[in-house]
Amino acid sequence: MNVIEIGGRKIGAGHPAYIIAEMSANHAGSLERAKEIIRKAKECGADCIKIQTYTADTITIDCHNSYFQIEGGTWEGENLYSLYNKAYTPWEWQAELKAEAERVGIDFFSTPFDFSAVDFLEGIGVGFYKIASYELRDIPLLRYVARTKKPMIISTGIAACEEIAEAVETIRGEGNEQIALLRCALAYPAIEDSMNLATMQDMGARFGVPVGLSDHSLGSLAAVTAVAMGGSIIEKHFCLGRDIENPDSSFSMEPAEFAEMVRDIRQAEKAKGIVYYGATEQEKENTVFRKSLFVVKDMKRGEIFTKENVRVIRPGYGLHPREYEHILGKRSEEDLERGTPLSASMVENYVTLVSAKEEQEELVFIWANEEETRKQSFSTEPISNETHHAWYGETLASDTRSLYICYYGETPVGLLRFDLLSDEEAEISYQIDVRFRGRGYAGAMLSAGEALLQETGPQIKKLSARVKPGNAASCKLLQKLGYEEKKRDANCVLYEKIL
Repeated sequence: MNVIEIGGRKIGAGHPAYIIAEMSANHAGSLERAKEIIRKAKECGADCIKIQTYTADTITIDCHNSYFQIEGGTWEGENLYSLYNKAYTPWEWQAELKAEAERVGIDFFSTPFDFSAVDFLEGIGVGFYKIASYELRDIPLLRYVARTKKPMIISTGIAACEEIAEAVETIRGEGNEQIALLRCALAYPAIEDSMNLATMQDMGARFGVPVGLSDHSLGSLAAVTAVAMGGSIIEKHFCLGRDIENPDSSFSMEPAEFAEMVRDIRQAEKAKGIVYYGATEQEKENTVFRKSLFVVKDMKRGEIFTKENVRVIRPGYGLHPREYEHILGKRSEEDLERGTPLSASMVENYVTLVSAKEEQEELVFIWANEEETRKQSFSTEPISNETHHAWYGETLASDTRSLYICYYGETPVGLLRFDLLSDEEAEISYQIDVRFRGRGYAGAMLSAGEALLQETGPQIKKLSARVKPGNAASCKLLQKLGYEEKKRDANCVLYEKIL
């Protein structure tokens, strides 16, 4: 699953990044400092505070041979047992820390390192769990945590792809699908060269889970980049000040830095946005600088459009440049001044209307069941073949209904229908093929329909149209063509036009 849920909040693609402040050893042995870290994390914009639940005895043994000595890195020369004695968060604090987190309104969870830690955390009501990078291979621990059926966020560190796959399969084998994976460079501090955030993206695609970054680097570049690349979770060590000596302070963020990182992440999310083509609200005013068709010489009604009197130029108030070849050779419907943006209504036979025939029944059926058409119809349910067949036959035989197919050149692009309401009034309805929307065909078709109606039914003096209030495109078009809004309720807007 590409989304997990923690405390009613969805985490994954399409949702804001979940930002975790890792306390770790930064309390430096003080309960009050630990509480202050929670309060500061909330102030700085963290979504969650994370601690670790272990003791030196639950994570290792008190042994001082060479196997238990650390060589190189931040903790060079330390003995594992003594290091964990310095770094651990006393268990008797943890219920109190959880209560403080709840009081200030920030999520709280922990990393357990053995069964006893899981049992303890279950006892205080922790809602989800973190699995540390080095514990990813602890299959019994993974299985034990998975059986709680609570979300599990897992750092992957130096794990091979096969090891990650085994961990995920183990958790899923216990019926727990609430899994997220974090890319994590196991150096303290890490450098950007070792981040390999492309691996984070690959994990998401490969395992079908939300992904993110457990970031041990200095600064916020890696975290912000991870979010821009699709990361849904950021974990960062958090301290009140790096001058407060403890095993994790040297690679932890101070409050001002953390707050800046959160702001940068939220800005990166806004910049990343969504998949969107076309002009944004901010850009719409610039669409006028695109090219369109303009009359570049004065023309008389009936004069033929040629390469000399019509050009594709800036600005963008006229017909789309794609229409250039289509209008050449056609006649003008009116006198036109140089500098006039060309519209469909100015071009003779821009579109043509042909009475619907039996062989076009399937085409009309496809148009009628198009998703957006059904959504904007007063009856939104799909139309069955049988229902459509009966309706189409009745329509072609009707004396009070006229159905036309609109052609652009040789291509059918839409449908126009007139229903006689009285001797002097007709209701008009229309539809444009989804492939040809937004090209001006609807307006041209309605204008051509009005002209045709005045020829075939000169007694008609009024046209009406009914549309849904949410159909903004149709409402705008009808108003542009001179229809006036006469009535509106929650279900329908009635427009009328006097011919």
